[in-house]
Amino acid sequence: MLQPMNLLNSDSRQELVLYHGSNRVRQVEDILFPGPRKDCDFGRGFYLTEQKQVAEEWVCFDDTPTINEYRVSIDPNAVLHLIGEAWLRVVLGCRTGRYSVVFKHPVIHGLIADDRMANVIPMFLSGTIGDKRLIECLDFCNLGNQYCILERIPGLTFVRSYALHGLELQRANERNVLRKRGMGSKLVEIQRRPVSGERFIEDYLAEGDYVEL
Repeated sequence: MLQPMNLLNSDSRQELVLYHGSNRVRQVEDILFPGPRKDCDFGRGFYLTEQKQVAEEWVCFDDTPTINEYRVSIDPNAVLHLIGEAWLRVVLGCRTGRYSVVFKHPVIHGLIADDRMANVIPMFLSGTIGDKRLIECLDFCNLGNQYCILERIPGLTFVRSYALHGLELQRANERNVLRKRGMGSKLVEIQRRPVSGERFIEDYLAEGDYVEL
């Protein structure tokens, strides 16, 4: 559960093709480090995904939806893969600002906590559900994986961009609608199910800062 796709191994540098959805073309020199928003999943960085359809769904309702494609050549040792409770602690700290999150790696990889499709993270933050139900809901939603680049790295190269319009835009919108329809009753079922051994928001806050060892 909540196992991110591990596209990197420890043997050699890897070449990745990643996508970023935006409202404009973003050449590498246009990217700000640190990023302007601090309340994102992994903090102030540049977010990309290996799944083009996910990037399209991020921006399909923007006025000028644009998909930017990049190639990344990176040392696998520069990437921190977050899973399970470590992933959740990072997301909570970065999103709420109620404790600090400190990374040693320049690139963070993990599941997307974007819950525009399912209002489950606010339910966790309010104490309505615990971590096990939150993780099960997000796992069921299958929102994809993301990379967050926290600082400028030499192996990031812009490949191309394209405007999302016509049939591609229509399909991205349809995926959003179908995803919402398929989630509703299942998520309600998960949220209402009693679960033993859950940890709640206050348990995570009591642990204090997240500092990568």
